[in-house]
Amino acid sequence: MRTSRAFTLVELLIALAIFALLSAFAYRGLAVMLESREALERDSRRWRDLALFVARFERDVQAALDRPAIGASGTMLGALSSRLDLPGADGLALTRAGATLYANDLAAPQRVGYRFREGRVDRLAWPAVDAGPRAEVQATPVLEDVRALGFRFLDRGFEWRRDWALPAAQGRPLAVEMTLELSGGEKIVRVVDIPR
Repeated sequence: MRTSRAFTLVELLIALAIFALLSAFAYRGLAVMLESREALERDSRRWRDLALFVARFERDVQAALDRPAIGASGTMLGALSSRLDLPGADGLALTRAGATLYANDLAAPQRVGYRFREGRVDRLAWPAVDAGPRAEVQATPVLEDVRALGFRFLDRGFEWRRDWALPAAQGRPLAVEMTLELSGGEKIVRVVDIPR
């Protein structure tokens, strides 16, 4: 008589238990890897957005013109000012050269600005350098998850000032310093000189 070799029920249950345990470890490892990848993509997107914002800010400041503006309320505004022509808003507003590559409204000088509001930075765009009484400012969110945004201005005596508001008496500062604090506690400081 020949005896046939086969797995017993106990051996099959032990094999299934080992397979289930290995599968659980593999699934957990895969889940951790996917979570890490998602966090890496989120951080990468955040730093990319930050780099784009800083580059745009630098382009705006370096294209600043020495041309005062008239606000919607009829007040004279400096070519570059820490006061925005909006109720209760501070930040940075400036008159900048238009894009010379365009043959439309974008080629004309523009009034743009930056403000911090509700955890984000908005880029402001006025319809014209000299705003009419009912001119509406277009606010475009350019950076999220921000804790604070501040500006300082380098005057002709090489001293830093927190405000720069008077249109005719001060002219333009030599440089603008932007300090940006992100929600994670990181601080970014950029100094941009203003071309003469």
